[in-house]
Amino acid sequence: MTHNPHLNYRPDIDGLRAFAILLVIIFHAYPRFLRGGFIGVDIFFVISGYLITGIILKGLTQNNFSLLEFYSRRIKRIFPALLVVLIFCLISGWFILLSDEYQLLGKHISAGAIYISNFILENEAGYFDTSAELKPLLHLWSLSIEEQFYLIFPLLLILAFRLHLTPISIILVCLVFSFLLNINQIENNPDKVFFHPQTRAWELLIGSSVAYINLYFRPTFDKVTHHILIHQPVDKDKSFANILSWFGFILIITAWIGFNIKNILFPGGWALMPAIGAACIIIAGEKAWFNRHILSNKTAIFIGLISYPLYLWHWPILSYLQIIEMERPSSSLRFFALLLSCILAWGTYQFIEKKFRYRNHWIIPIGLLISLFLVGAIGFQVYQKQGYPKRLSVYSNWSAGEVGLIPWKKNNLITQPSCLDKYGAYVFCLQQSNNKPATAMLIGDSHANHLYPGLISKPLLTGGNLFNFGVSSCLPFFNNPDKECTSLINKALEIAIETPTVKTVILSSYSGSYVLKQLTEKKTNQQDHWNQLTPFIKKSQKKDIAKVFQSTMRETFQRLLNANKKVIFVLDIPALDFRPSACSQRPWRISGQTSKKPCATQRSIIDSKQNKYRSLAFEVLHEFPAIKVWDTRKAFCDQTYCWAIKNNQMLYRDDNHLNETGSLYLTNYFHLQ
Repeated sequence: MTHNPHLNYRPDIDGLRAFAILLVIIFHAYPRFLRGGFIGVDIFFVISGYLITGIILKGLTQNNFSLLEFYSRRIKRIFPALLVVLIFCLISGWFILLSDEYQLLGKHISAGAIYISNFILENEAGYFDTSAELKPLLHLWSLSIEEQFYLIFPLLLILAFRLHLTPISIILVCLVFSFLLNINQIENNPDKVFFHPQTRAWELLIGSSVAYINLYFRPTFDKVTHHILIHQPVDKDKSFANILSWFGFILIITAWIGFNIKNILFPGGWALMPAIGAACIIIAGEKAWFNRHILSNKTAIFIGLISYPLYLWHWPILSYLQIIEMERPSSSLRFFALLLSCILAWGTYQFIEKKFRYRNHWIIPIGLLISLFLVGAIGFQVYQKQGYPKRLSVYSNWSAGEVGLIPWKKNNLITQPSCLDKYGAYVFCLQQSNNKPATAMLIGDSHANHLYPGLISKPLLTGGNLFNFGVSSCLPFFNNPDKECTSLINKALEIAIETPTVKTVILSSYSGSYVLKQLTEKKTNQQDHWNQLTPFIKKSQKKDIAKVFQSTMRETFQRLLNANKKVIFVLDIPALDFRPSACSQRPWRISGQTSKKPCATQRSIIDSKQNKYRSLAFEVLHEFPAIKVWDTRKAFCDQTYCWAIKNNQMLYRDDNHLNETGSLYLTNYFHLQ
């Protein structure tokens, strides 16, 4: 193979790394400023695919490629900085985080140590998910995808060489297959597409394709591109290189300015723009004007060199800042967080990465591998021990035991296997007694489910055997616009109608509030609980959402009343504008008090959020005077505040779900109107 300058060290690629990392960290620190900064990760995927594939192909071509050496180099490249960041998170979390927060961190440390963070985060994405800003290791999903890719991809290239197949054929087949999976599944499984390697691999494989072209077909590629030029400049190579690099830059800038993760399904086809943009810049070569003067300047190269540790450091720092401040930090604090991240990244690169990366002793990768597994094992122990709730005596007892979803799961308050076996794939499936017929049914979403512990303590209300059937993000009405809701909720309501022993049907959900929120705000938030109801809104967007809500409500009330059921409609609890853990005493805070006081949301805020929903609900309820209404707001609110704590007891497990204490408290204030 002849010498190819496009495969030597290229300072412009470090500059492209710098551009990508700046997009990412600005997006994370200032998400409202040019919201497409998340495309920086897609640029990193292309760069990674280009560089790593080039290494593999050169080694295979020269017949000196070693898998053992390849993985040894990967370990020395990525493990040291990751180890430092994981240890930092583990130690600092001990002093900063509440038990449920520390438990979640332990889970993510163990997942990050074995590069399965993407799968763990995919399983967490959903109705009960913790806000992204409160997960200090959320960003490890992309590293996991890369390492999973590199566990398989080198083996495919080795197989291609041994079978005398053209490597580009393997690369292109995998690329097309991965891209088609991405396009095919993005509509119905966006979380899976975002987090799975098989639906993101095509971005790395675009970089692999560029590496193959530069390694084997660069002269042919340049010759073909000459014919594309309309004019005949003196230096055709440089002219076309300039066109490519500027075109790539324009694609990336357009995506950065134009994309908004709240309004598009990503990656999908949209990710082609930053991926192709990065590929164009790389294939243009370091002699292109943009690459030579912009990407290859000393500042860009420096940022590119520390881009990996900067990626590792910036998110934990921002996340811890958000947790400590109990709200979105000020712009100046976020700026200093990024500045601190840069300093830590430089120190990690200078004193950690460089010390390990270029040392050739065999003990180095083995020691790093063992160390990472040990840190992962410690993280798993933290998870198993539920975040060591007694480690800080200054924390209130309730914060250790009842904030977060873990106690709810531990107490088997979501699903029972025996219930699922009998009734099907409900997210919430609980039966007070397996041996007796149902006397009452609780139907809805998690805002029905969190009433269950309190209701089962009231046999005079339920008749003694309450069944709870529900699905995330579903209205408790017949013929929901969403297909999954329709089948399961219809089935639950029909069971209630057809079961003679069921005398009372209780309907409760958070979903109604969301439907009405669309009428006033006309927007969604990807990290918000509301986002889970996007299918309802999408399928109803051509209709009057209020009319859809009211018509399904009317139909349900009429059919239940026709079956001689006592129907209780629950007006939803107040949703807090803060996390309950904010009310717990923390060891320290950068600004202000160390816990939220008062532990309450202003009544005016609650009223502004609920009144539109309540007015539309009452329009229907007035038509059905036999329907009983349970107004939960009365139990939590006075004229000034709606409280998260009553009688020195925390009532919420997150900003919109009750914990077990809250459920029992609410039913003690049960009152129908």
